[in-house]
Amino acid sequence: MKKLFILFILFFITYLFPLDLQFFREDLSFEIKGDHFYVDGLYYFRNISDKELKQRLIYPFPQDSAYGKIDSLFVINVRDSTITTNMQYKDKGASFTIQIEPDSMAVYRIGYRQELKGKKAEYILTTTQTWGRPFEQVNYTLTFPRELSLDSLSYIPDSLREESNRYIFFWYKENFMPDRNFEIHYSKKEK
Repeated sequence: MKKLFILFILFFITYLFPLDLQFFREDLSFEIKGDHFYVDGLYYFRNISDKELKQRLIYPFPQDSAYGKIDSLFVINVRDSTITTNMQYKDKGASFTIQIEPDSMAVYRIGYRQELKGKKAEYILTTTQTWGRPFEQVNYTLTFPRELSLDSLSYIPDSLREESNRYIFFWYKENFMPDRNFEIHYSKKEK
């Protein structure tokens, strides 16, 4: 029974993420501003087959009582600047279809804003594991206001730039398979 279940899971993952479609890079900007968390990034996909691929993707949102509604969600095909009109989303995530020509790549810009009810923000990274391969490269930035205190980050940044009213943290990784989500815990500075 256990072997049958494992075969079903492998079939399901292969169906959702065909081997010809690779999600190989992401360049993301995160920002905490007011009571909101902003995500804006470029997502890189590769079609290694000799046929056009059309694939419905699921884009999950973090679920926690510290997070409010998602709004301002957009998905844009960077190649031709078209806004994806086949997107559906609810509180738990969004889904949309990407289309990639044979033996080529596509870049999609995806962004949203999420209300923060507590003193933390999160971006889901662990779903990368369902693709069965690490990112070849990632670039992340976090813009964080100086009036807040950073209590913890789930990943240690590679560098930091200080500006008059904010901090900007930078991450660069190669061959990166996330083992946890990108989490930010913070508090208000006492005056």
